[in-house]
Amino acid sequence: ADFTVFYPLQVIVTAAALWHFRRGYSGLGWEWSWQAVAIGVAVFGIWIMLEPASDTAVTPVEAGLAELPYWAAGVWLVFRVAGSVITVPLAEEFAFRGYLIRKLIARDFENVPLNRFTWLSFLLSSILFGLLHGRWLVGIIAGMLFAIALYRRGQLGDAVVAHVTANALIAAYVLFYAKWPLWS
Repeated sequence: ADFTVFYPLQVIVTAAALWHFRRGYSGLGWEWSWQAVAIGVAVFGIWIMLEPASDTAVTPVEAGLAELPYWAAGVWLVFRVAGSVITVPLAEEFAFRGYLIRKLIARDFENVPLNRFTWLSFLLSSILFGLLHGRWLVGIIAGMLFAIALYRRGQLGDAVVAHVTANALIAAYVLFYAKWPLWS
């Protein structure tokens, strides 16, 4: 929720870790679908609809950007978009849909098919995903929809595509309408 000037470093470190371990998740299904994009659009719409009316107070992101030189603010925004659209969806989907949703089914999670559904794993992983985000209700709904994207074809790539789509639309909305509270 706070602004950190070191956010670009977080994106670089996360991207490096994702790249280093890329062989470990190569077999999780990476064919994308239009249905996954549609789920991402739905998450975006729900996220915006449930966004509380923002007050006129300056957000930490807005204040932090105002303190930076223009070029540094531009670099920060590029990394914020890259983080939102690439590294965050990948890391969160690996953690919640690739690992946790299956770990809640069996200790030997790697042998649990990606489309194996249980109410416990679906609900608990979605609730934990929602609690990770400051807006817990819409975060839980998003977690449920990303899980549905996963279950539909058993492809982790579908959950990633849905998440990327939602975050890309939110990033565009933030930048186009200066809705900084969405990033705070």
